[in-house]
Amino acid sequence: MGVTVDVHQVYKYPFEQVVASFLRKYPNPMDKNVISVITIEEKRDVSTGIIYRKRIAICRNVVPEILRKVSILKVPSIQLEEESWLNPRERNMAIQSHCLTWTRYASMKEESVFRESMENPNCIKQPHEGFRAGDDVITAVI
Repeated sequence: MGVTVDVHQVYKYPFEQVVASFLRKYPNPMDKNVISVITIEEKRDVSTGIIYRKRIAICRNVVPEILRKVSILKVPSIQLEEESWLNPRERNMAIQSHCLTWTRYASMKEESVFRESMENPNCIKQPHEGFRAGDDVITAVI
């Protein structure tokens, strides 16, 4: 059993500002659960101009203490891997992330694409999909 969540957001800011904000949003004092984000690879394709980044986020383990009695859940932190493809020419950025912790027991992945709105190029749309192994579906629009 699992859950899929679809969320669609619209940001009323220019593309460059939305992308820059996304890339520097963690860690920050408002979210103490993200300990660090490390870029482990960054390269630009000279023919397409696409910038590829691979980052690892280290997050506090927020699993309730009662569940940490199970040895596999008793870890101090959780690691997430994020890959992004920024295409400045087409003005979009695709992002995929997944959990590196507990991969033998559960799976989680997220996918997002930032792109200019067709209705208003000063707004950025972000359809976002999260998936945890299984077949239940939940859809939300923000």
